[in-house]
Amino acid sequence: MHNYWGVFASLLITGFRFTFPHILSYVTGIYPALEHAAATLGAGATRRFLHIYLPLLLPGILAALLLVLVRTLAMFELTFLTAGPTSQTLVVALYYAVFAAGVRAVQSIDAMAVIYMVTLIWLLVALRFVNPTQIVGRGRA
Repeated sequence: MHNYWGVFASLLITGFRFTFPHILSYVTGIYPALEHAAATLGAGATRRFLHIYLPLLLPGILAALLLVLVRTLAMFELTFLTAGPTSQTLVVALYYAVFAAGVRAVQSIDAMAVIYMVTLIWLLVALRFVNPTQIVGRGRA
């Protein structure tokens, strides 16, 4: 359990409850007549998924991935307790580098700031394509 798969399983279990309702709101918001029209015109299941569902689900998938990324970086204790002190996951490695002696600590803090900045830029790009009021209003007739 003190390896990569233990960390993966623990992060999957804790992240699923946040991402599933988010993705489910996007799936239920897709108008069923679009799929029926494509099926009537002869599109197979793969083609319907790639040309109808995937483009409509992409903003939700992107937002869910960002949510999972931010939660993963913030869940130090879960990663540390699951993987053990000898693991080299990003979160544990950054923790040890920050509290290590020497110049490495400053460079690690800079690396962590860059990672969070990239995450923020991804979030801003996702919000450019997704209107938050659309997410709140889904499921209402």
